[in-house]
Amino acid sequence: MSTWAVLVPMAIGIAISPVPLIELILVLFSKRRLVNSIAFILALLVFTAAAVAIGAAGTDAADGSSSDPSTIVSIVFAVFGLLLLVIGVKNWRNRTDTSEPPILATIAGLGPAAVAFLALGAVFVNPKNLPLLLGAGSTIATTSSPVWYGLAFVLLTTLPYSVAAGYSIFGGPSAAARLDRMRAWLIARNRLIMGIVCALLGLVLLAKGVAGIF
Repeated sequence: MSTWAVLVPMAIGIAISPVPLIELILVLFSKRRLVNSIAFILALLVFTAAAVAIGAAGTDAADGSSSDPSTIVSIVFAVFGLLLLVIGVKNWRNRTDTSEPPILATIAGLGPAAVAFLALGAVFVNPKNLPLLLGAGSTIATTSSPVWYGLAFVLLTTLPYSVAAGYSIFGGPSAAARLDRMRAWLIARNRLIMGIVCALLGLVLLAKGVAGIF
């Protein structure tokens, strides 16, 4: 239960990331929406699993060192927590900026290969998602069944994207209208959401890291 108490907030924090959700909605409105949405979801699953595996591998490598593994994991959490706090404060200070990121305007004409590359950026370039995924991997590596924990975490993390894609494909015109309103809402509040989520998750990770160190 304590493992999921750590993993679930991380999964939620990643799942409600505004920019990847906006990117997915734009992909769903692209010229080749069916193949593009499938490419985006599959790539997101693969890259999310890869990031978690990297975090787990780092912890496994630490287990072979002379340092206490639990202390190393705690330091990792503390560092990630501080990083997220910095990102949260920066986004909160810019919360009144409702402008649309330039990259979003180019997504409509992309093909499946470019969309898959977009998912790579959503995982490995996103300054909030990558630390959380690496931290989750560190936690999963210490469990008795890391493969099952990892699989469940990846599926939970990407669930909103899979649901949104299915809703768009099978929901008809009303689904398209609702997703478009959601996209506009997320764009206008992107920095505000990032600021709040990053700050809260940063405090959680920092507290867990400091408690483990001392």
